[in-house]
Amino acid sequence: MKTLKLLDGVQKQSLDVLLINPGALKAVYQELGQSVSAIEPPTLAALFATYIRNKGMSVDIFDAPAFNLSPEEAARLVTENYSPTLIVLVVYGFQPSASTQNMQAVGATCKTLKNLDPDMTIMLTGTHPAALPQRTMEEEKVDFVCDQEGPETIFLTGQYLKTGQGCLEKIPSLWYRRGDMIFHNPPSQLISDLDKEMPEPAYDLLPMDKYRAHNWHCFEHINERQPYASMYTSLGCPYKCSFCCINTPFGKPSYRMWSPDTVIRQIDTLVNEYGIKNIKFVDEMFVLNKNHVFGICDRIIERGYDLN
Repeated sequence: MKTLKLLDGVQKQSLDVLLINPGALKAVYQELGQSVSAIEPPTLAALFATYIRNKGMSVDIFDAPAFNLSPEEAARLVTENYSPTLIVLVVYGFQPSASTQNMQAVGATCKTLKNLDPDMTIMLTGTHPAALPQRTMEEEKVDFVCDQEGPETIFLTGQYLKTGQGCLEKIPSLWYRRGDMIFHNPPSQLISDLDKEMPEPAYDLLPMDKYRAHNWHCFEHINERQPYASMYTSLGCPYKCSFCCINTPFGKPSYRMWSPDTVIRQIDTLVNEYGIKNIKFVDEMFVLNKNHVFGICDRIIERGYDLN
């Protein structure tokens, strides 16, 4: 969803999977959401979109915070514009625990979607659903919850719903209902080759001109907060701190990296196609591997990019 559009009298866009970045910028920031607060791109949703698209399924992203939409407004636009086989709300915050703070907007979005179209099939994935899958199934108006990483479970569920082949019981990391009973399947394997499976976020599905850097990111250039992007160069953390939820979607301590060559290709896209100067690495453990960090920095220096 690069631009908002109302399709009154026009056929809805049929899709295999619609990924929604939920939020309630108005409720959190009021008028400050128009020009002051940061607006983060939903990088994980965009990575999931690449994974799904590379498997041959059609996919789009609906980014509610980018257009400062309330959950109710977002749900209405989704039902007016799309006819997806599967809707997936990707429930992450922009620091690890913020996924739970986003659940109020998530719940309102799901409730409105089901009220407007009871036949919508909805899945939740992200830190909060992974941490509390049973509770999420009980509390929210959703059909499925993914209790781990997401991409494989989303793809296989979408494929099952589209073709009617296979069975829900064999889709890893899936929570679902049979009548009034809630069931869940064994966990999925983590993606081992990030360079191959998710080489770049699906930037073409995002309204890249809408994203705005945090003010602390641009103290010396406070009027140059746009355009902006955030990106991952690694996922997870190898440590086992009992107080931290960063590894909840991964099911265990883990640490996987994109290669410096893949990272610099993403930066090339951001700089050369979207004119982006402000980039934030959102890894929890960006500086853990010295060779990884130096490899990325060396490639940025080689290109002579003037990046903040």
